[in-house]
Amino acid sequence: EICDRVLNKGWTLITDESGAMGPHAINKDQWVGFDDAAMIKHKSEFIKKHGFGGAMIWALDLDDFRNVCGCEEYPLLRTINRVLRNYPSGPLCSLSKESKHAITTESSEGDLRSEEVTPEITPCPQITGDKSDCNKFYTCQFGVLIQQECPAGLHFNQKALMCDWPENSGCKTDENEIPDEPDDTNEPPQTSMEVSTGSEMPEIESTTSANEIIDSRYKVVCYFTNWAWYRQGTGKYLPEDIDTTLCTHIIYAFAVLDSERLEIKPHDSWADIDNEFYTKVSSLAKKGLKVLLGLGGWNDSLGDKYSRLVNSKEARKRFITQAVNFIEKYKFQGLDLDWEYPKCWQVDCNKGPDSDKEGFASLVKELSAVFKPKGWLLSAAVSPSKVVIDQGYDVPVLGQYLDWISLMAYDYHGHWDGRTGHVAPLYFNQGDTFSYFNANFSVHYWLDEGTPKEKLILGMPMYGQSFALVNESDNGLNAPTSGPGTAGQFTRAGGFLAYYEICDTISGANWNVVRHQTGAMGPVAYKGNQWISYDDADDIRRKSKFIKDVGIGGAMIWALDLDDFRNICGCGKNPLLSTINQELRNRNGNTNNCT
Repeated sequence: EICDRVLNKGWTLITDESGAMGPHAINKDQWVGFDDAAMIKHKSEFIKKHGFGGAMIWALDLDDFRNVCGCEEYPLLRTINRVLRNYPSGPLCSLSKESKHAITTESSEGDLRSEEVTPEITPCPQITGDKSDCNKFYTCQFGVLIQQECPAGLHFNQKALMCDWPENSGCKTDENEIPDEPDDTNEPPQTSMEVSTGSEMPEIESTTSANEIIDSRYKVVCYFTNWAWYRQGTGKYLPEDIDTTLCTHIIYAFAVLDSERLEIKPHDSWADIDNEFYTKVSSLAKKGLKVLLGLGGWNDSLGDKYSRLVNSKEARKRFITQAVNFIEKYKFQGLDLDWEYPKCWQVDCNKGPDSDKEGFASLVKELSAVFKPKGWLLSAAVSPSKVVIDQGYDVPVLGQYLDWISLMAYDYHGHWDGRTGHVAPLYFNQGDTFSYFNANFSVHYWLDEGTPKEKLILGMPMYGQSFALVNESDNGLNAPTSGPGTAGQFTRAGGFLAYYEICDTISGANWNVVRHQTGAMGPVAYKGNQWISYDDADDIRRKSKFIKDVGIGGAMIWALDLDDFRNICGCGKNPLLSTINQELRNRNGNTNNCT
């Protein structure tokens, strides 16, 4: 990128004649320092002179590996090899325009070069209706208007910026007008969105009044993940994207356990500390939320370190002392324990000792004794599996000393089963292998084992599990699968799709959506060999009503960055989380299915 800018885009090159450092290039207010081939040669000769062991480069993909600049492929790496490994001689690529190795005007690799990115993209409205067709609307993606359509029978509501019933939309067409587009954009790609085979029509949440009374009897616990900011484009999720009106509690996922010291440490210091995510999220307490630090998670539960912690009284004591300092330093209001799982490490109950059960209960009891006087909160995310509950949790002790227990009532089924199944069924369905693989059983089992109702929180997935079918024509429940489904554009993990990826994908042509008639589980969608199970707004509403009917303490979601937080699908921002709030906290609106 640098050589292209210097040779072709008017950047001024300045070299250090003394050889103390590499060159730098300037263009207006942009300044870049770098090493060119001459400096790489100089450093390689320095290695030889001092008798060092060799050279390392970061990284292969950053050299000119496609010869974009017309000298040779890998010019910097080849220079190292010529000095250190007697590589065959070749050009010393120069960025001087007088050099015979400068790039030519016509290059066979020219299609690999993109236009220089300017500081500003010509603005376009984030979302706007089509002035000639009430059913259509446009979303702005990187300065380009992308046309989409509301489901059949709905019009785009310009005021609410979402699809709505025609009588509510206020849409009046003018066939002579089209949405204003940025001058430098091409014709927007046509993206068709077809209604599913189901009969439900999306109903859209009304705008929330500033004076709206929110019911505070139920908790809505929301996990914020510190890795979603690495996603590209519209998938990127930052602390600023958190809608604080939709959660009562935020849990920052995750800090991790140091395997040697058995103390809390940041999972990603670049995000957590350097980019101040800890501070930005914990400061949301000023808006009336309770913000806890989450410890653990699936990946951090690998191995024996949590077992070593809970089974040593001295280790627990040191951990608690350090945890208090860590929480105070970053101004959190408590700790959420997400060890997956005591005794059954990453669901393998043959790995951990029986003593994990008592040790985890002891850690909870001892943390509570220190936290209570400080007014801090202590919670845990727990397994929905009867097998894990029986072997890993002293439920009466946890129920007594935890402020709440978040039941992870999802991932009952996934591609690891080798057959299709729903990610988070509410009730048992005929044909299920186990009668206890559903939220209804898990909730009542935790209650029966001694959890106070008001402390049990039902977890709901803002994502789906996807599968690759062995036979495209065998696409029902328990159909054989060959592995995970295709990774999503933004989440990029096989077998896993964010809700916004699901609703956007399924809105395309030829997807079949099948809804369970009894409501025992959410919908499934299939096309070709791809099969997806997920919860839509109706299923989230059904589970929220279940919370009220059973009388438990509220809802938990995994995770904020997986709901449709940018209104990609036209059903309003955060449609699933909004549905929970409509049912549990009397928030205005009635969001319905988006697929």
